[in-house]
Amino acid sequence: MKTRAALPALAILLATSPHAAAQVQAGPFKMNLSGNVTGGYTSDFGSSTASDHGFTAGGTANLTGSYYDPNFLSFGIQPFYNQSWANSDSQSILNSSGVTASSSIFGGSNTPGSVTYSKVIDSTGTFGVPGVANYTSHGDSDTFSVNWTEHLPSFPTVSVGYQQGSNDYSIFGASSNIVGTFRGFNASINEMIAGFTLTGGFHWLQNSVELPDILGTQQAEKSNSDSTSYSFGVGHKLPFNGSFSGAVNRSDFNSDYTGGHYSGTMDNISAGVSFNPIDNLNIGATAQYNDNLLGSIYLPILAAGGVLPQALPEQSSHALDIIGYANYRIQKYHLTFSATDDHRDESLLGFKLTSNVITGTVTYSNDFKGGFLNATAGANESMISESDQSRLGLLGSVNYTRHVGVWDVAASGNYSQNAETLLVTYTTNSYGFSGSLSRKFHRTSHWALIGSGSKTTLVGESSGSFSQTFSTAVSFRKISGSAGYTRSSGNGILTATGVSPVSVLLPVLSPTSVILYGGNSYSASVGATPIRGLTISASYSRSLTNTEGNSISSNNRNEELNCRVQYLIRKIYFQAGYLRLVQGFSESGVAPVDISSVYVGLQRWFTFF
Repeated sequence: MKTRAALPALAILLATSPHAAAQVQAGPFKMNLSGNVTGGYTSDFGSSTASDHGFTAGGTANLTGSYYDPNFLSFGIQPFYNQSWANSDSQSILNSSGVTASSSIFGGSNTPGSVTYSKVIDSTGTFGVPGVANYTSHGDSDTFSVNWTEHLPSFPTVSVGYQQGSNDYSIFGASSNIVGTFRGFNASINEMIAGFTLTGGFHWLQNSVELPDILGTQQAEKSNSDSTSYSFGVGHKLPFNGSFSGAVNRSDFNSDYTGGHYSGTMDNISAGVSFNPIDNLNIGATAQYNDNLLGSIYLPILAAGGVLPQALPEQSSHALDIIGYANYRIQKYHLTFSATDDHRDESLLGFKLTSNVITGTVTYSNDFKGGFLNATAGANESMISESDQSRLGLLGSVNYTRHVGVWDVAASGNYSQNAETLLVTYTTNSYGFSGSLSRKFHRTSHWALIGSGSKTTLVGESSGSFSQTFSTAVSFRKISGSAGYTRSSGNGILTATGVSPVSVLLPVLSPTSVILYGGNSYSASVGATPIRGLTISASYSRSLTNTEGNSISSNNRNEELNCRVQYLIRKIYFQAGYLRLVQGFSESGVAPVDISSVYVGLQRWFTFF
């Protein structure tokens, strides 16, 4: 976890003060170089790692410059070595090293371009469970991108870009590595001809991911996919303060994954018009046609790195959605009336359904009882013609803020019943709330209490999500502190970055990588600057979650403690840090990780030129 080195040269650097230097110029090159050098004693120990100790050296640098002129060519290079939570601001529990570099060319012209590159070794990342925990991961990554734009007068504006990258990392307390690569190319063009705004685009993406048995809830999975999409759009102004827009998009996709294969083509056609014939009145309509409704359900799963069901239907599907709307505002009474009529025609898995949803709402926005109120109430009626079904739904929301004496108060809530989903035969019920209470005690003292929550349920199915969060923070002159509590539950799919919630109807079209999750987390932090130059901070978090998939459940735990002291003595920082990570997954087959590290050392910042 660290590199040992003798430090005589470092001691000389820390004890001497460099001469102040201005920008260095070598021919057409102009450059500035700054950075810091660190050195100190580190000890690592824990039940899951061998104890060791020794001296470490590290540092960062920042080289910036230009060639001839910054508008012609500018660049920046930032290498770093042996940086961790304990001895730097780097977000790595390990002694991370790497480099980031960027360059721009013709930045002051009509044809600017840029190149960026980044490579990081032993960096720390997160593997998330929505709303609850970010489990700590570690590994290597690199990215590279090139971008160029042309916007010459009397010519179309053109932009192109290429990106590629890879990552290889593992989660503390879990076995095997998560490996992923991606490559992508994009191009776009924009032009104005005879009052028409024309746009075109091309996007190609290829990615692969290997997901091991991370949480003990699935078999190891691999996915290789690529997609190509083409788009064209047009827009134009219309009479009565109106406008028209239309777009066509085609996507070709192909995916090979554990246990299956999925490929296809999806075409989308959309158009819309809007008018503002008189003050305070807005009317319009939109229409959208999708010739592969099943593809629109599965593509977000593939894009997130998930794996689809092994047996996919080969039936054709489509969806047509036509919406008409009108909004009218009565300024005198601060009221806005809105109405929509949504007609949908769907064909999927051998079923053909037509629905019509009529919605009406009224919104009030104005000062109220010393504060400001924004409230909306409405109702909708859904009719499905083939099944002779009719559903009545309600919706509403309210937001209110007010200053009461020395207190600032804010509250909001929302509710919807029988809101139609992607498929017309399914609806959701949902609610949400949030509130805050805060005040100042002194010019430098403040206290706040914040809470929020939400719940969404698919009607008639055991699918949905729930979350609640409560937190408080206080600052008093030179001391500050905060604490929080969160609990969450729901379902999602397993991806390379964690469990990702998805909007598809999981009970209806379930991918094999569906995971049910739930749990809670606690956190607290404190910081102080008791005297000038001295900073003391500590943070603690604890998360307990349950994940379940394929009838196998896992109990998961994450606990982190991070303490740090930094004191500036002239131009030298004294630093001391302690961190501890405890993390494990009951069904992973690997013993939980328990790692602790202590660091004491010095840091010196230099401006070389």
